[in-house]
Amino acid sequence: MSSEGFTNVSVQKFASEGDMVLFERNWDEHSELVLKKLGQRGLLSFTAHKILNQDEDLTRMYIFEYESAEAVQACLPIWKGLETALFGNIAMKLTAYRGVQSARWTRD
Repeated sequence: MSSEGFTNVSVQKFASEGDMVLFERNWDEHSELVLKKLGQRGLLSFTAHKILNQDEDLTRMYIFEYESAEAVQACLPIWKGLETALFGNIAMKLTAYRGVQSARWTRD
């Protein structure tokens, strides 16, 4: 396993408020179990963000931090199994950014 952490940032732009509400309902229904399973395979943290500087308040950003790129690969079957439950019949544009951490600062 690599010693570098791995980050996946997903930006979702929903076509309508109804699409966003449906996704958020689906995520609320499945998130506890999903995050537990992902954590067992190498997910370190997850944060959800409401993007304020986009039109109509329909953009969300999700940040997943994994132990390594190998952990991401181990988690892919979980995501694949949830695609229909989470994203089925929802109109949105999803853009994912993946990379390794190059710097970090935290306030003491």
